[in-house]
Amino acid sequence: MAAWAGKTRDRHPGRVPDLGQRSVLKAGVALPTGPTRLHRCGANSANVRRHRHFFPTEMDTSYAYFAEVARQGSIRQAAERLNISASSISRQIIKLEHDLGVPLLARHAQGVKLTAAGEIVAEFVHSRHRELARLRARVDELKRLERGHVSLYTVEGMLGGFLPRAIADFSRRHPALTYEVVIAGADDVMRAVADDRCDLGIAFQPKPRADVEIVGHMAQPVLAVVTPEHPLAREESLSIADLVAYPVGLPDPSFGIRHIVDLATERAAIELQLRLETNSIEMVRQFALFGMGVAFLPEFAFQREAAAGSLIGIRLIETELASATTQFCKHGEFDLTWAARSVLEALVEASDQMLVLR
Repeated sequence: MAAWAGKTRDRHPGRVPDLGQRSVLKAGVALPTGPTRLHRCGANSANVRRHRHFFPTEMDTSYAYFAEVARQGSIRQAAERLNISASSISRQIIKLEHDLGVPLLARHAQGVKLTAAGEIVAEFVHSRHRELARLRARVDELKRLERGHVSLYTVEGMLGGFLPRAIADFSRRHPALTYEVVIAGADDVMRAVADDRCDLGIAFQPKPRADVEIVGHMAQPVLAVVTPEHPLAREESLSIADLVAYPVGLPDPSFGIRHIVDLATERAAIELQLRLETNSIEMVRQFALFGMGVAFLPEFAFQREAAAGSLIGIRLIETELASATTQFCKHGEFDLTWAARSVLEALVEASDQMLVLR
């Protein structure tokens, strides 16, 4: 296992540390839903009052309200979200604009739009929260996984058995940890990792990105998947050219599977009979199950059906299909937290294929 060091970060969607008030976490900002106070004492209180707007905390009402307005694009909708009056939010926004000396919102009939200064403040508040989240994650690591949260973006095919089983096994060892699992295509997984919206990304044959680091991979060849009754079911291996006479089902171009199938057909100078295109791996699997044609899937995407004998995977000889991999990735700048590292180790243990860590 490779060593991790340096910056760390974690996420606790929907959970905010005990700050003496009830809070809502949305759009990367802790939003207080009750009154807040900034406690001042001693000779420094005047300085705190003078410079408070430069150093907002999670309990700074004006910054939190502004962040929600920016997210909703409407003072009224922000008020409904926070269960307070629109006039209370307006007063806090006006106060913040007065403190900073610039307008932050341009008001119009449909709602509000951030000014150039408003965009800067919104980004600052988001960055501030992220730094606080990283600080909390560093502290949480000292508690040896007594609490923590791991967020994963993953391609849908991993739900065919591998990922749920790995998380279930890990949860039995660390029952206090919580998880967020978001399903997306390979491109969107990589984008979420680059945008720092998750701890780990699991993508099938994704397009490389300079801001995303691949921390491991496991071999997952793309197979031609058919029912036992299909004319090709007895074949041990096929070339993609052998499939031109049969209708096929494919995920849309946001999926890594589609990337390499398109590459293989281009190199073979052939055109497949595309009967189904979808943004759902489940729909591709059902396409094969109902005998509509040949589906292209890695083994992890139909493990249950393969075990039951309802679907058969046939090896494809093209290099780009035979050498496909599932890749585990993280943000290129931030190292994994203790909790995320441990989940990655659990995925290594659970993989049926060798996972090579870089």
